[in-house]
Amino acid sequence: MVKRQANKLNSQIIVRMDDETKEAFMSKVQSEGKTASELIMGWIRSYIAEERQERPDLSQMHTDVEYLKQQVDLIQNELLGKSAA
Repeated sequence: MVKRQANKLNSQIIVRMDDETKEAFMSKVQSEGKTASELIMGWIRSYIAEERQERPDLSQMHTDVEYLKQQVDLIQNELLGKSAA
């Protein structure tokens, strides 16, 4: 009995490139014992995962840094006050 793949690989993306680039790519892929599809799918999966990461809230980061600066100033002033006494 033949197992059915959960995700059938029936979609394609066609990429146009010059012959020299294709030959160099395919040669390198083959010398590494891989396939073009493996490499391209790896890149696509990495790209998708990258996009899913939450982007930092720069405004909130700025607010947090300013707060921390104030806290450092308070601590420094407290320490300087204690050392002067």
